[in-house]
Amino acid sequence: MAKFVSVFIVGLLLVAQSAVAQEAPGYTPQDLASRTIYRRAVDAVIWGAPAVTMDMMRQAYFRDGGAKYNDIVWWPKGSTWQNQSLDTDTSVRYMYIFSNTKTDGPIVLEVPAAVGGNQFLGTIMDTWQVPLTDLGVGGKGGKYLILPPNYKGDVPTGYVALRPNTYGSYTLLRSILASRSQADVNEGNALVQQVRIYPLSQAANPPAPHFIDMTGKLYNAVVPYDDTFFVSLARVINEEPVQSRDLEMLGMLLPLGIETGKEFNPDAGTRTQLKAAAAEAHAWLIQGIITTFERYYPGGRWVIPAPPIAVKTEFQWELPNYFAVDARGITLASFFGPVYHLGGGSFYLSTYYDKDGAQLSGENNYRLHIPANVPASEFWAVTVYDLETEAFFLNSTHLTVDSLDPTVKKNADGSVDVYFGPTPPAGHESNWIYTASGKHWYPWFRFYGPQKAIFDKSYVLPDIEIAK
Repeated sequence: MAKFVSVFIVGLLLVAQSAVAQEAPGYTPQDLASRTIYRRAVDAVIWGAPAVTMDMMRQAYFRDGGAKYNDIVWWPKGSTWQNQSLDTDTSVRYMYIFSNTKTDGPIVLEVPAAVGGNQFLGTIMDTWQVPLTDLGVGGKGGKYLILPPNYKGDVPTGYVALRPNTYGSYTLLRSILASRSQADVNEGNALVQQVRIYPLSQAANPPAPHFIDMTGKLYNAVVPYDDTFFVSLARVINEEPVQSRDLEMLGMLLPLGIETGKEFNPDAGTRTQLKAAAAEAHAWLIQGIITTFERYYPGGRWVIPAPPIAVKTEFQWELPNYFAVDARGITLASFFGPVYHLGGGSFYLSTYYDKDGAQLSGENNYRLHIPANVPASEFWAVTVYDLETEAFFLNSTHLTVDSLDPTVKKNADGSVDVYFGPTPPAGHESNWIYTASGKHWYPWFRFYGPQKAIFDKSYVLPDIEIAK
């Protein structure tokens, strides 16, 4: 009997301890479910940023461009602030092409070789912004064949076969002119008309390309860091094949209501959580953008706008021991369209701070002194972006200063001073770029046709400093 009583008492103690353990944290089941949604949503934004950035580009292609798959949306007069894509350049003439092998089967892309100094430079990538190949490097043309995932059919000869892991693909082409003379514009336009994109099934009689001129039209591809971010993410997940590397993350998205084959329709409470989580993730991504990229020059402020792992893996993000989700999210939240091989046809530097280490802010006036003999065989350009959106400041007409512009003033030694601020300094209007008061900003310095002196760092780009 005593033994029974002892066992009974021990049992009561265990039950009591279990109850205390369950109650001690102070969370209700509703609290735990809500916190799970919030945590998972923050990570989902970081993980999903590359695909959502690309989907925003695609939705603008359909909505603002009125395009269909394999149409060529382009800017024959160069981009203005109305091209609200991430980190767009105004000195080249962009062409955007979205394709989908799920409905069209293998897709052929024909890119002509350079003529004179007029050429193309670009990249083909998948829905997750994994670059498949660079285009036009060294003035080369080519015929490329974009295949569906796990394609088992024969590949005809004469094509460079590309095997993305997604049905969707995106081709970014830059038409680069030797100069802004009318002769080079005409020759560049003739080259553009030779670009072809069509299903392989139509190779015997390829259709003429369909161009859509975006001059003067808004192309709004800015990523929404709110609850609609997850609408885009769910769309991509439902359209594309599941990749084995993503299975664990896809499982973690289930509490958000995102699942392959199911409609995403969160209730009001979940939407509130998603909106707050997206805002936090956006802040985390921006903090990563301005702090994690390595300095290019010792003691300087310029950085390559991608971490070393991006360059090392050619933007594939996979190492033997892990997949760099955080680095990928930070990088591809800051721009779109990574190249396959950085430095092949172009090279980029960025900075978020002035010479003294203060963050660049739109109400201040700054100067960048560009020494002569910039190591860029084609041209150089410096362009400014709003840190919040990673796109042009709205309504700005002074976005870029580049070496192709005959109105840019040079100093006696061939150097150039570029000015940044809300108003131009007197007499330097052609060398001035607008920045919006109260907003943080950053520049990209582009080297088209980068040369040895930039890579061995014998050419040093000085830091931006407060204008005296």
